[in-house]
Amino acid sequence: MKNLVFQYYIPYEMNDADMGGVELPEWAKAGSRSAQAYADICNAEYVLDHERYFDHIDPRLDSTKFIFDEKWDEYDNILSIDLDMLIATRENIFDHDIGDVAMVHELGVHTGGPSGWLRRVMEVPLYQRGVIAYGKHLFGKDWMFPKSSLYPNERFRYMNGGLQLWSREGRQKAREHFTSIDNYVLHTRYTEQMYINLQLSQPVFNVTELDTSWNRMPYQWKGGQPDGKINHFLARTKFNMPKLEKTELSVWDNS
Repeated sequence: MKNLVFQYYIPYEMNDADMGGVELPEWAKAGSRSAQAYADICNAEYVLDHERYFDHIDPRLDSTKFIFDEKWDEYDNILSIDLDMLIATRENIFDHDIGDVAMVHELGVHTGGPSGWLRRVMEVPLYQRGVIAYGKHLFGKDWMFPKSSLYPNERFRYMNGGLQLWSREGRQKAREHFTSIDNYVLHTRYTEQMYINLQLSQPVFNVTELDTSWNRMPYQWKGGQPDGKINHFLARTKFNMPKLEKTELSVWDNS
């Protein structure tokens, strides 16, 4: 099997410009070192990509390039992982038996820190860029996001796009069944995470849910301390990564 750990970096813009410019910021270097070390542990190749794919839309949607660009089909499986994540585990994620794609439901998203934001994004009408309304526009008035298989008490499944493990078959199926990304941007103007969740709601896709430890976020950490196999440093918690990568929170060995 030929596997790949994939990351990409595009300079931040406008209100988030302090996150990083043309040069790779220190937090992103920490995330890259962690992912590259993990790729070595998993006997996978590693790529940090900087090239634009969708030149005309929000650069964050370029994180889907390995799905749409057939040149990545040389790889059996691709783990896409955001640069603002530190990998603490040595467990090989490629050993998981997946169908088309494996991701992590964002546990607590409906009741925790992001819940107010999520309601404002999801519940409003289509003319206000509502995501559920857009899903019904695409897939019919009876459509709704599916339930989480691991966390059925959550209102519906909402997977975080920071970690995606795709099989070749899943990527090829996505090119066949994903709806227009330009139409998505026109109606919502949101990032790749909403797009991926909408598309994977289609029953044609075999989605494997990984448990929450594979993508843990600050509002989920017990006692405010990173506690996942992979920890996701959202917003300005990113700036703590260069310090934390020197601990057990990263498989990178700086000795």
